[in-house]
Amino acid sequence: MTELRLIFYSYGQFYLRHKGLLLLFILGFSLGSALISAIYGLNLEASKRYTNSSALLENPVTHFIKPQLGKSRISHALWHRLSRLPNLNLEPVLEGRVLLDDKRRLSIRGVDLLKWVKFGKGGAGQLDSGQPNRGRLFETVFLDPKVIARLGDKTTQPKLTIDGNTYHVSAMEGLGHQALMDISLADKLLQANGEVSFVEVIEMRDANVKPLTEVLAQQARLESATEQAFDTLSGPFFFNLQALAFLGYIVGAFLSFNAIKLAVSARKKLQRQLYVLGCQQRRLMQAVVIELLSLGLICAFIGALLGVTLANVLVTDVGRVLRSFYQLDRGLIVGLDYSMVLLGFALNTLVLVCFLVSQKSIAAKFKKMILGSVFLLSVIGAVVLWRYADSKFTALLLCACVLFAFFIVTPSILKRVFSCRWPTQSPLLLWIKADSKTQINELLSAVLATLMAMGAAIGMQVMVNSFSTALDGHLQKRLSADLYIRPSIVSEDMENELRKSDKFEKVGVYWQAQTELLSHSKRLPVKLVSFGPSAIYHSHITLLDRVPVDPEHLSSATNHRLARCLVNEPGWRLYNIEIGDTIELQQGAKQISCLVSGIYYDYGEQSTTILVTTSVIENAKFAYEAYGFSLTLIPNQDIDVVAQQLKETYDLETNQISVNKTFKAFAKQLFENTFKVTHALNLFIMMIALFGIWVSFLTLGRQQLQPMSVLQTLGVTRSQLFWSKLLQAGVILMVTTLLAIPLGIMLGWVLLAYVMPIAFGWSMALVLSWPDILGFCAVVLLLALIASALPLIKLIRRNVADSVASL
Repeated sequence: MTELRLIFYSYGQFYLRHKGLLLLFILGFSLGSALISAIYGLNLEASKRYTNSSALLENPVTHFIKPQLGKSRISHALWHRLSRLPNLNLEPVLEGRVLLDDKRRLSIRGVDLLKWVKFGKGGAGQLDSGQPNRGRLFETVFLDPKVIARLGDKTTQPKLTIDGNTYHVSAMEGLGHQALMDISLADKLLQANGEVSFVEVIEMRDANVKPLTEVLAQQARLESATEQAFDTLSGPFFFNLQALAFLGYIVGAFLSFNAIKLAVSARKKLQRQLYVLGCQQRRLMQAVVIELLSLGLICAFIGALLGVTLANVLVTDVGRVLRSFYQLDRGLIVGLDYSMVLLGFALNTLVLVCFLVSQKSIAAKFKKMILGSVFLLSVIGAVVLWRYADSKFTALLLCACVLFAFFIVTPSILKRVFSCRWPTQSPLLLWIKADSKTQINELLSAVLATLMAMGAAIGMQVMVNSFSTALDGHLQKRLSADLYIRPSIVSEDMENELRKSDKFEKVGVYWQAQTELLSHSKRLPVKLVSFGPSAIYHSHITLLDRVPVDPEHLSSATNHRLARCLVNEPGWRLYNIEIGDTIELQQGAKQISCLVSGIYYDYGEQSTTILVTTSVIENAKFAYEAYGFSLTLIPNQDIDVVAQQLKETYDLETNQISVNKTFKAFAKQLFENTFKVTHALNLFIMMIALFGIWVSFLTLGRQQLQPMSVLQTLGVTRSQLFWSKLLQAGVILMVTTLLAIPLGIMLGWVLLAYVMPIAFGWSMALVLSWPDILGFCAVVLLLALIASALPLIKLIRRNVADSVASL
């Protein structure tokens, strides 16, 4: 132990003299796990969102009591009867939107705040002297600070005015987009008359499920907290984020590998001195392993902190996407969890093991044999998966096979570039050519990290561009009406007036009914949608076989045949609803049957949607929600004049009427928000890769002192040496960039042909935007050259005499 203690003391003194090296090591090791910790944290918080009730009390929610399909609330009578049941802990929740006096709308959630006073927990802990006292707790509106900032109230005591009444506002982190208030205040604002949106059941035992279901009968539904729509719909989203984060970690692992190599190479002289002074080789190895494991644990903790910070930066965009597309019903705040640290430590330990294994000398013959076998297996695996990949895992495994194949051929191609004959007789360039053969091995980890980061970024760029092109075409046809209006109350009289008007060629509607489909003994939630009473009102729908929608695709039931309906692409791909299937849709005790006659594109929708005529919904007496009207003008009508007349006739606000161009721009912006997170992750991955290049050249610089000193003593100027070394780095990075382009295109193709249809249920054509791809490569190449030049500048400026003396 004394020997180890002395060795550690020597290491400590070394780091005290080389603080920059220690900082570089910690930063390199921490960045590796920061990205995956961020995505892991977001996923963890989403999965734990029901640990606390809506009242922010630490009461795990196990079940929800929700209204019957077609209804928006639970009656007061049913809630009154439920509240009297013994052995049940229930919390009512009332949700809705209110109109502020400044004409803006605010989403609100009402809960029983009396429990804050009773238990002294939840938000009650935030009621300090600067916040409302308990006497006016039930008249206070709690808002997330970001929402308060968006509302623009910069006073010390912000307030909200609703229906002429002023309510105090108190800031509370983590509420998301909804305002929190007492349920009595929410009932008053929404005029709910004692009705509730849903009821949370706290820690209910399995034995109580059946009796409660019998009490609810046909009046409400009992759902498990683990079977909410969000968990099903958001799975592919988080799966893709995790895959991208894992890709980022591999890039970070190369950086960590370089950081370890830099730390070890900087201490080689110290290690030799300790060995000469009598330290056993075994003890020195033990000390290095213990030191790296300890630093790995510290870096895992720092990486988790960085990950939490990154996650909370991304949580705004992630939350917006999850609410818009995946029905997230909670605000997310990512906190530090011990499992993040353990995950980071496990991954850092894996990198350490890989580094120790890499120090073992392997015969060139066996190394070549191993690499050849891996390449062959990657190619065979890619071919097999190309034919049979049918799940998210096998699709990503196909991406892994493509990456492995490029990893193995990249060093060989780089060596071939420097082995071929160069058209020059310059001694300095020929020395650079010969020197590069040894440098490639030293820079290999940074080269592969850059290759992976650029390939992933180009692949994502290809996917996003292809999706954007497909979405443009989809919206061009889908949103073909001239005007879209969404009145506060959609009435049949208003529809008849619009149809009789001489200004409109066609007046479509948008009806939506929530139903269920019994599939393989499971109830599948299905949206039943209609745009009008006949097939002509659905002409803007694009079928997979590109034929026009006609009465054979959409029609009402007759005495001799079933109603005809269409299923969206996700319903076909994800839930196996085929053309020719007869499906039965239920809404409570009511049901309808229809024959699936076609499949239509439905980008942006992941849940199953069935398209029918309005008469099918009316004949079934399903409860539905009418959202508004789509209006196609007769030729030569002035759209601005018609829009103004509609506003005046039906007392519409500006935000209740949209022209075609504005509506398309809004819809496209909504979809582009989904890619903000992936763009941010790609940027972070590229930063890690560029940092890795800098670290690699910093490590390599220590080994280049001898040859560079020799060249300088032979008369080579600093300028000549700098530009020659920069040319060397440029050739290596240029070859890497050229290889990253086909890699990225192949990854983009796999994402479009396999991951997108399997995970999201959408199919689209591959579209390449060469200006975007080449522009991205040029920018990254320039940044990589700058990152490689920085260590060279420091090395070139070193005094020649000092360099020679250190040999």
